[in-house]
Amino acid sequence: MKQTMRNRHQLGVTLVELLIALTIGIVVLGGGIQIFISGQQAYNEAQRFNRLQSDLSLVTDLLATDIRAGNIVGSAPTLVLIGPDGTTEYRLDPNNTLVRQVGLGTAEVLSEDIVAFSSSCISVGGTDCPTAIGVNVQLTMRATATDNITVNFRIGVRNNILIRKFGS
Repeated sequence: MKQTMRNRHQLGVTLVELLIALTIGIVVLGGGIQIFISGQQAYNEAQRFNRLQSDLSLVTDLLATDIRAGNIVGSAPTLVLIGPDGTTEYRLDPNNTLVRQVGLGTAEVLSEDIVAFSSSCISVGGTDCPTAIGVNVQLTMRATATDNITVNFRIGVRNNILIRKFGS
């Protein structure tokens, strides 16, 4: 009879065993949730970086194409180029949107994360834009809520360089 009582008590789990199993399960589940959250944050960071990189690539490619083909470069709060397609204007709108407008057409939004945009002419005799051989461009982009990325680059004005080198 004693043997039968002992076997009946050994068929289930004790309260201590159940609490230990639940604690281990909660720790493992918490670790899994933490790994998921970290992966989600890394994914969001990579997506934001890719968007910034693609915006920067688009802006620099368009600027380079327009500046190289331009005959006259005007640098003010906006960058004004006169080229084969007419007047092209780059400007930063008050809501941190960099836009490009060709002629009288509709302005196209290039990026909504530009904090600052400036340009200055590089000329042999100073900063005279109509004879500029290049343009300094500085873009400051919003990377996070608290951090910005500043990119500086120079682009040569091909037509003005050729005129300066070979005359007329």
